Amino acid sequence: MALGTESLAGLKTVRLTARGGVFLGAGFVGLVVAYAAGWPALLAVSLFLLGAVVAGMVAVVVSPASLVVERRIEPRIVEQRRPVHVRLTARGSAPGALEWSEDLPRSVVVTGLAEGVLPAVRADRPSQLIDYSFSARTRGAVPIGPLRIARTDPLGLATTRRRVGGVDRVVVLPGIHPVELPYAVRRNDPDTGASTVFGAVGDQLDIVARGYRAGDPMRSVDWRATARRGELMVRTETAATTAATGLLLDVRQEAWRDAAAFEWAVDYAASLLAALDERHASVRLAAGQVSVGDAVDGLVALATVQPIAGAPDPHTLLRELATVDVQVVHVITGPGAAAEVSTLPALPTGALGIVSVVARRTVALDPPLGWQVVQRDSSGPVGAVRDA
Repeated sequence: MALGTESLAGLKTVRLTARGGVFLGAGFVGLVVAYAAGWPALLAVSLFLLGAVVAGMVAVVVSPASLVVERRIEPRIVEQRRPVHVRLTARGSAPGALEWSEDLPRSVVVTGLAEGVLPAVRADRPSQLIDYSFSARTRGAVPIGPLRIARTDPLGLATTRRRVGGVDRVVVLPGIHPVELPYAVRRNDPDTGASTVFGAVGDQLDIVARGYRAGDPMRSVDWRATARRGELMVRTETAATTAATGLLLDVRQEAWRDAAAFEWAVDYAASLLAALDERHASVRLAAGQVSVGDAVDGLVALATVQPIAGAPDPHTLLRELATVDVQVVHVITGPGAAAEVSTLPALPTGALGIVSVVARRTVALDPPLGWQVVQRDSSGPVGAVRDA
């Protein structure tokens, strides 16, 4: 019963080849003519042609290929246009050679061959190895597989196709470009005279005053602190604790009128994230969901992010992202959210907020208190972004 069910399932995948179609058509025509003309020889030939077609279909159904395929991909996470190597290991048994082709999306460029003929696979023979490479032109989770195999009968009249193995995925990261981390703002404390430098990476240097020591250069004298303290004071820099940088990408569908601008924003966010990681700065990413605190996890999240209708707005995400240990917050949004920029909430005391509105055309922007707002031209390259 199980064998009959398997044969019926296999029969659904059977297709006639061009030769099989010719044999079938010639057999039917010959059969009609033979009966009409009373031509025994033509009748015999017609029955032979039809019988050959039926035999070919039965042959590929009752002796299916038993194949196990394992796929090894290196690397699993890759930048765009970087090569990915794939090795397929096939083992099992199959009567005769098998045609194979790897199921790949059109967005990849294959180096080598992702299709061919697999020699006869037998249990007493070593596993068959198939190697090829590809590169992806767009970000995302690229599906690889399953393997499609086709078996044809010895006369080449019928073929059956199957899918073998599962689907693997390669994460293709957004474009990462060398970018200038925007802004460095110095803030002075009017009471103590000390000032703090906030870099875009969240590094913090405290400039403090101490008593003059023999040998200190006169140019380092802090005259304001000297007048306040009544003794000679000099400026010195001490490293403070490195604070985190928050990176928020607005993924609401209503914020983005142009798909190209959104892709530009994703690349810009990924480039900032990579630049922050190179400087060993602590960074948090929020892209339509709870924040991610690891640069690699953040890049993987950006690889598959898409505009979503009804996604959380920046006001909601900032409650979790802009905590007291975050000194710099970047918000990247589209022209559809320009009106909301002016209502962004105030950040914790001492934190710096930067909003990048990505658009091709000039957008009217009203900076909220405590934030700096800049428009990014999505028609230019991401690597050309510079801030005054």
